[in-house]
Order: sequence, then C-alpha cells, then structure tokens
Amino acid sequence: MNEEIKTGMVIDETMKADLLSSAKWAKFLLVVCAIVMALYFVVGVVLTIAPMVLPPAPMIGGGIIVGPLYVICALIMLYPIVKGFQFANGVKKACQSDDEAQLARGFAGLRAYLKFSGILTIIALVILALALIAVFVYNCMGAN
Repeated sequence: MNEEIKTGMVIDETMKADLLSSAKWAKFLLVVCAIVMALYFVVGVVLTIAPMVLPPAPMIGGGIIVGPLYVICALIMLYPIVKGFQFANGVKKACQSDDEAQLARGFAGLRAYLKFSGILTIIALVILALALIAVFVYNCMGAN
C-alpha cells in the first residue's frame, strides 16, 4: 500500500502541441527582438562616438545625448529577451522529455518576462501621463 498519490495538472498531447507551438513563436519573436536590440546598441554607440571623431555637423551633437539613450534601451531589452528564451527553451525541453522541472523553469521565465514587461509598461504610462500634464500646464500658463 505504498502508492504515491500525485495531485496537480496533467498535460495532454494537445496541450503539449500548443506549448511547443507557443515556444516556437516565442523564439521567433525573441530572435527578432535580439536583432533589434543589437541594432539599438550599435546605433547608440555610433551616435555617441560620431561627434567625437567626425567634424562638427548639424544634428551630430545631439548624438551625445541620444546615443547613450539607445544603449540604455538596448540594455533594458536584454533582460526580457533572456527570460523569454528561458521560457521557450524550458517549455521545448519539457515537452520533449516530460520533465516537470524544465516546464517549471520555462514558466518561471515567462512569469519574469511578463512581470518585467508589466512594470516597464506602468513606468511608461506614468511618464506619458506626466508629460501630458506638463504640456497641459505649459499651455494653460499662456506660453506661446
């Protein structure tokens, strides 16, 4: 009578197929995001360095400000990309080998990805609201 009673979810073959499909699409989107991140980084470095090595020209001086912002954006994009790949790879391995630990690792990556994206969205909305308020106040003060 030493039977182990297992409780929890059971993943059937249809669910596995859906998870594998989700992992493949996630990996595709993450590769595109990684390419965009690399381009942001390169553009940021070029915009930062160009004013130092090229003769003065209009708009290049602004690169000293914009360039580092591109680099910062690229570095911010790195964390969700890593966590997204953790999801895609964990789910793929879990479905291929019926490994619950890999599935848990994959979903932990998805949770971290979504949490980070949610927090970043809240921050962006707050900044947008503050900017709209600032524009409204500026216009109400009679500034033309």
